[in-house]
Amino acid sequence: KGKTVDQALSIKNTEIAEELALPPVKIHCSILAEDAIKAAVADYKKKHEV
Repeated sequence: KGKTVDQALSIKNTEIAEELALPPVKIHCSILAEDAIKAAVADYKKKHEV
């Protein structure tokens, strides 16, 4: 929240896991979240031709 599109692309799964205090067994969730962010940004750029 409050980030530019380019800043959102730079978010790494390790940052997500740390921010959410995910236990080691749930680290895969942060990887999925990073992939989802990248896909959402790609979709946004495609729709807005940025």
